[in-house]
Amino acid sequence: MKILLTSDMYTSQINGVSASIITLKNELEKKGHEVRVLSLSTDGKSHIENNDYLFGSYPVIFYPGVRQTLKYKDPMIKQIVDWNPDIIHLQTEFSTCKIGKKIAKLCNCPYITTCHTFWEEYSGYIGLGKKLGRVVAKKIVRKYNKGSKAIIIPTEKMRSVLERYNIAGNILAIPSGIDIDRFSKEFSEKEKNKLKEELNIDKNAKILVSVGRIAKEKNIDELLSYLPSLIEKDENIVFVIGGGGPYQKKLESKVKKLSLEKYVRFTGMIKPKNTYKYFKLGDIFICASQTETQGITYIESMASGTPLVCRYDKCLDGVVKDGYNGFMYNTKEEYVDYIFEMFNNKTLYKKLKKNVLVTAKEFSKEKFGERIENLYLSVINDYKKGSVESEG
Repeated sequence: MKILLTSDMYTSQINGVSASIITLKNELEKKGHEVRVLSLSTDGKSHIENNDYLFGSYPVIFYPGVRQTLKYKDPMIKQIVDWNPDIIHLQTEFSTCKIGKKIAKLCNCPYITTCHTFWEEYSGYIGLGKKLGRVVAKKIVRKYNKGSKAIIIPTEKMRSVLERYNIAGNILAIPSGIDIDRFSKEFSEKEKNKLKEELNIDKNAKILVSVGRIAKEKNIDELLSYLPSLIEKDENIVFVIGGGGPYQKKLESKVKKLSLEKYVRFTGMIKPKNTYKYFKLGDIFICASQTETQGITYIESMASGTPLVCRYDKCLDGVVKDGYNGFMYNTKEEYVDYIFEMFNNKTLYKKLKKNVLVTAKEFSKEKFGERIENLYLSVINDYKKGSVESEG
């Protein structure tokens, strides 16, 4: 198959969407398919790079790192049409979606969509209230999925959103996969101690870690506000916030305001090849986000062998299992209790560490690639069948 993936976010941004696309491309290519990505360049010029089509774009002011293009008549479109993809898989809702749909029409091929993001949660970035944000999000998502021959949702949590938006059709839950091997790499005690030294962390500290893009919707504020309650019980706790993002400076200000400098470390941006080290550095992975459609970092933490304590979220149903591979909390009291239950009960902690590795295998990149490949074949077959019937 010739497969075109489209996304406004690709190698220029490190996040769950770009990671999912890179993983999918690699897996499909291993299966012998010809896969190309239509995305946005960061230099304002359109060009082809490693067989991927990068359209000239400009930054959008409301959110750092986000870009947009107006090159809807770019000569590269003809090059893609001449290549003649069998199917187009749209991964984001904006510029590249519009170009992708145009190419699908010109090539007479089907397109499918993946709903990665809860856009209602981003309305604050463009000055919209929650009510108006919901209206705008509904409009964006309905337009995005219009004409799609299949709609992929990473977890069942997104299905209820689509139902609320009155979006129906062939909706399938296919969780994004990860490279298990990349996170199960050996990280020796010597390497771990060296990283602790770099971050100015005591060798015997109990480390809570959060890894990912630092943005307001990730709700790291809550984890910081709970930290004093943990320190009251044990001053040997350190919270490592791994990654970078638009909200980092505000969190740093909050740390100073709460006088938590001694107990919090910001790592800044982490190279993807080194992410596993930060998961393994932590004794417990913590997260308070409720805006994830899947939450790749939860799976990455498990693949690294690090148990979790996370705020309850529907996307974690069947993923985080209380007392099996971690815990989900609803209140501050539950959060504090679970943290110390894991720190103080060595038998339980050993069990959790073992079981996170078992859970992670259910989300392998191989399974992800296989399920998407089967969907493409089914959609193409149905599309061709429908075209023949309409001609007859």
